[in-house]
Amino acid sequence: MPYQIMNRISIIFFLIIINTSLLSKDFNTFNSFYHFNKTTEKEKKHSPHKASIYSAVLPGLGQAYNKKYWKIPIVYVGLGASTYFMLSNRKELQERQNVLNLYFDGDDNTKVPEKYINTDIDVVKAERDFHRKNRDYGIIAIAGFYLINIVDAAIDAHFYGFDIDKPLAQQKKKNWHLHASQINRTPALGLRIMF
Repeated sequence: MPYQIMNRISIIFFLIIINTSLLSKDFNTFNSFYHFNKTTEKEKKHSPHKASIYSAVLPGLGQAYNKKYWKIPIVYVGLGASTYFMLSNRKELQERQNVLNLYFDGDDNTKVPEKYINTDIDVVKAERDFHRKNRDYGIIAIAGFYLINIVDAAIDAHFYGFDIDKPLAQQKKKNWHLHASQINRTPALGLRIMF
């Protein structure tokens, strides 16, 4: 009986702590939102973290968040081509593996498909290994395009407000000067570098 009473008291105490912490968070959020944290649209930062999460959840969504809509088809073509490559090689791998299973099942009544009747077992094994390797490359390509999609969204979000309209030639300043003179009838060459 004392164990049940202590258990109920601890549950009640836990619920009181949870409720007070939630109320204090709601009150602080309310005050900071309506009174202390008035931000305009220009003051809000474009979040690279948010762009990365969007791209991880749905490839291309981070590019849409960054307003780089032209990159979305590139993402899906890369992922689609890699997926097709992986699936077609997986199908061919399974076909070769089934033929090998039929060869080695130990049953004389088993018929091998006509396509493979005159094919040597070593050739079928080599083809199976070839398609297995290409299937694995397809999986690596899918993972690569997926990661590139996320990294691209994060980098674009970092440079979201960066102005690239001015050509580099206009931004560049000459920080060196080559000059020649005469000192006591001796020619002199000089180089002045400004930092």
